[in-house]
Amino acid sequence: MTDLRLAGPALACWGTIAAALCLPLTVTWILTACWTVGALGAWLLIRVRPATVAAAGVLGLCGIAAASAIICAIRIAGAEQAPVRELAGTPELTLRVSGDPVVFARQGGARLPVQVLEADGWRQRTVNASLMLRSSQMFDAVPGQQIAVRVRVRPPPSTLGDRLLAARLTAVEEPTVIAPAPVWQRWAGAVRTRLQLTAARALPPRAAGLFPGLILGDTTRLEPELRENFRAASLTHLVAVSGANFSLVCGAVVLGLRLAGASTRVTVALGLASMVGFVILVRPTDSVLRAAVMGGVGLLGALAARRAQALPALGAAIIVVLLFWPQMALAPGFALSVVATLGLVLWAAPLRQAMTRRGMPEPLAVLLAMTLAAQILTTPLVIAVSGQLSLVAVPANLLAAPVIGVIALLGTGAAVIGALGPPGGPGALAAEWLIRATGPEMWWLLTVADRLGGPRWSAPEVPGWQAAVVVTLLGVFGVAAWRARRRPRRASASRDTD
Repeated sequence: MTDLRLAGPALACWGTIAAALCLPLTVTWILTACWTVGALGAWLLIRVRPATVAAAGVLGLCGIAAASAIICAIRIAGAEQAPVRELAGTPELTLRVSGDPVVFARQGGARLPVQVLEADGWRQRTVNASLMLRSSQMFDAVPGQQIAVRVRVRPPPSTLGDRLLAARLTAVEEPTVIAPAPVWQRWAGAVRTRLQLTAARALPPRAAGLFPGLILGDTTRLEPELRENFRAASLTHLVAVSGANFSLVCGAVVLGLRLAGASTRVTVALGLASMVGFVILVRPTDSVLRAAVMGGVGLLGALAARRAQALPALGAAIIVVLLFWPQMALAPGFALSVVATLGLVLWAAPLRQAMTRRGMPEPLAVLLAMTLAAQILTTPLVIAVSGQLSLVAVPANLLAAPVIGVIALLGTGAAVIGALGPPGGPGALAAEWLIRATGPEMWWLLTVADRLGGPRWSAPEVPGWQAAVVVTLLGVFGVAAWRARRRPRRASASRDTD
């Protein structure tokens, strides 16, 4: 039986935060009051009738929604009332780098996510902002660094995704690094740099630019044409370090520990440590955060001697991620990651069983079922976000799937080993050989992207949300027709049995 206990609270949390990021702050506070009243009413009903299961469900749903609204409203109010918004002229700010820069290839600049710490020597309440840099002002930014720079302060963009930003800062001079990043972030930055250099020595130019993206989500050297081919073939989740990469690497660590005879507590502790390390290494992107929290819930369930079920773990992951990072509620990457996981949970096993009953070999049935299950829910969302319909998504993902696991495991091992010792030492040499071993797999992946994503017909433009609604309705009608067709067969089979 499907466990939907956390489905309602997760949807309420997601919907409440998304609404708070889109609506005026006053409406958010009204929404908070409504959820709070609902939670109090359910709590009072439980006090009167303790065995009321429905009231307990309402209490959980309303309580999580109220907490989500309160957290989001406080964050929005803090950004809208930040003192940095009132600064005039070109003040010198002390900023902390909070993410990787987004490079604009055509404009020749970058946008760097930062946190404001000080203004002209005066301590400020820490708020999020974006720093715009010209090409001549760009530097080797590592999350956690503190920089000093003179800026012009402007209001943040009016787009929905920027509601939690206090200001948009434009640098008027080159930033100066005044404090290094934490040790773990410096190590992660060194690993990423080493992997780029080692891949450049071990692979041809196009494959070398793609390889760091597949392993660490580092697409700084990915060719624009190849990026476009991956997008047209619906393979962009591979260069964004999807949750599948995360699950594969951390799952290998847990499996190795269990095979070595480690106890449950040791396995959970080291498994959580590997998760934290991998998140730091690849940076906390949407799908990685979701997969990390989901995997952590599963490991904690193992510690409690309970088998973690996929849907409750996914619900817990959604709630935890959104409470800590509310901006994810409007991030397309997070939504794609969640619905892809939901499709795998709901339909991968039934599709595999249906294929094997019709004589398909088990390995091929597993591969095709996982590809179709992930595409079922993500296709309408991809159409709505990109305005394009990939006609080759299923065959491209099906052909790419066999090589991704090999590339991920060997590449992650090369990234860790290559960071040990000097650049030309034994570790770098071993990493180079590991990357060379992925040469055939990289060639195959490039061939799939070029042959399927290269032609213009592979991803025609469609009218966004309208096409997404049409595809969704067609899918619903198709499933309904399929289920209606199966009922007479089941009825006749039961009569023959009787």
